[in-house]
Amino acid sequence: MSEYQYIAFRAIDAPVSEKNLEFMHGQSSRATITAWSFENEYHFGDFHGNAAEMLRRGYDFHLHYSNFGDRKLMIRLPNGLPDAKAAKPYFEKDSFHFLKDKQGVGGTLCIEPYYEGDHLDDLWELDSSFLDRLLPLRIEIIAGDLRPLYLAHLAIASDSNHDPDETKDAPIPAGLKKLTAAQRALAELYGLSKALIAAAARNSPPMPDRVASENQYAAWLQNQPEATKNEWLHKLMEDPKAAVRREILADYQKNLAIPGWPTVSIDRTISEILK
Repeated sequence: MSEYQYIAFRAIDAPVSEKNLEFMHGQSSRATITAWSFENEYHFGDFHGNAAEMLRRGYDFHLHYSNFGDRKLMIRLPNGLPDAKAAKPYFEKDSFHFLKDKQGVGGTLCIEPYYEGDHLDDLWELDSSFLDRLLPLRIEIIAGDLRPLYLAHLAIASDSNHDPDETKDAPIPAGLKKLTAAQRALAELYGLSKALIAAAARNSPPMPDRVASENQYAAWLQNQPEATKNEWLHKLMEDPKAAVRREILADYQKNLAIPGWPTVSIDRTISEILK
């Protein structure tokens, strides 16, 4: 079987700056690179770029897939986890963790289960369209949704490094019976079957009531100082590629009071879910 790897990065909040774009070009001589994306396929050789630094310098989302076991996601969270205490039970030291920046509150969510070559079926149609299906996971996580974290936990707990008889399940988040399109794509990436998720979701609490994001934006903007809003508009008119959207979203996320996502804890192993 021939070797295949797909490496991709996406900027979501704002384009990568000209200065940082020079750094991105230094990470690969063969990738297709823009201020919004970085993409390459390998049929021999390997990617040797610094993915964590590329995310710190402007990209927000990274996927590394190979047909010999790599299915790595890295998601940039500039204001950190919305509820670090609620996220903690889903983490696993080496395979699923939050890589905090040396300064500030930001960091990168890293999901990297280990699969031996024949553990999962290959994803033959994995390309930029598949990556686009995953991108909304970032805003879901920022909004406090714990379902993406639970699915990542389930992927780690079901990988080649974990014994299902010994591995304990994490708290079951509300709404697991009804996944979003991005969450279904995440389950597909990690080979989590509908039957497995349905079994895991059997005791999932109902979805919490949440205000639509566009209504939250409007209410928040109304409370911002007029001078601040004028400054944002001036930056946007002066340079459409300015990082002003990232600045606005950072302020919004920093000041947003997000209610906790309901969960329920059941003393069970992954093997019990599989049964």
